[in-house]
Amino acid sequence: MSTEFCLDDWGLYVHIPFCQARCTYCDFNTVTHMGPDQHPQYMQAVTQQWMQATLPKGRLVSIFFGGGTPSLVDPPLIEKFLASVISRVGSLAGLEITLESNPGTVDLDRLAAFKEAGVNRLSIGAQAMQDHHLKALNRIHGVDDIYRAVDWAKSAGIENFNLDAIYGLPGHTLTQWQETLRALVSLQPDHLSLYRLQVEAGTPLADGVKRGALLLPEEDNVADMADWAAAILTPQGYQQYEISNWAQPGRESLHNQLYWTFNSYLGLGAGAHSFHANRRWWTLRGVRRYMLAQAAGDSVIEGEETLSFDEQMREYMWLGLRRRSGVAKHRFQERFDRLSDEVFAKTLEHLQGLGLIVNDARTVRLSERGWDVANYVFRYFVADGIS
Repeated sequence: MSTEFCLDDWGLYVHIPFCQARCTYCDFNTVTHMGPDQHPQYMQAVTQQWMQATLPKGRLVSIFFGGGTPSLVDPPLIEKFLASVISRVGSLAGLEITLESNPGTVDLDRLAAFKEAGVNRLSIGAQAMQDHHLKALNRIHGVDDIYRAVDWAKSAGIENFNLDAIYGLPGHTLTQWQETLRALVSLQPDHLSLYRLQVEAGTPLADGVKRGALLLPEEDNVADMADWAAAILTPQGYQQYEISNWAQPGRESLHNQLYWTFNSYLGLGAGAHSFHANRRWWTLRGVRRYMLAQAAGDSVIEGEETLSFDEQMREYMWLGLRRRSGVAKHRFQERFDRLSDEVFAKTLEHLQGLGLIVNDARTVRLSERGWDVANYVFRYFVADGIS
């Protein structure tokens, strides 16, 4: 169910901030006022950042174009960037190359061109399978567009694709969520990312909730929605390999797993984050500032932080516990030259006493009960789990 990477395997994330409209729940670094005429300049800046970056010494295993709406960028620009990747790493063979897409921005020819450019995995932002929910979220597509996008992806030869969906929307009912899940399964995706709605400060969604104009489902109803995912997906062969992610065997996202296994990743583009060894850094968030700084030869790094050894171990634990397979003890020892049972002795004993984790000879992982209160478990490591 999960991939065991080498310690020095790493991923490449390319942030493409362009959108046609901003979703009501979105607090990502996106812009809606920059059209296609700005895309070449932005991708040139991304390419320059890539060519100037110091690369990790290990094996590149994944490239992920995220956003924003990467499918708005013309395929030749993606192809040109991937050529620059080849110039530094030698080949794209064996890499997972994912492109996020909005169903309202693609057609058969465009998806075929992305496939020709090198994209071999598509992540389609469905979000809901009811038009009134899509409209309320300010999505630019309807349910029919989702069906068409999937058909086009298959016709274009993109055999590996993910569908995103959100539960706990304003006015969302369990029946509607069940309807969404069954519709998604009928499209036979390889992978499903099912996210609980997060109300982020400063978004139109947060404003509507605060004013009482939007009513969120009761907590128990949202919990029922999460439980129903297993009831519908498990009989169809999907495995929940991470809290928000389901896949058919062998179709787990390599790129996402790099994050959860504490492997390195290099982020390119406005506001992108990178991580390597004990250092995390991020680029300028403003899109124009980023492009201008890159063109002028100035640094595009806006900030950085260094993780202490204890912080690294704690983060490794809570990230790893997001996966159904949990934290492999031999990998913890290999990375930190410490035994997890000794480093976190009191914390693990306490959580096991509560029935929230399973701590056996090989792994530490969430129990079924712990799976339902995962964020509670994580707090023990985010705060101060060193004993």
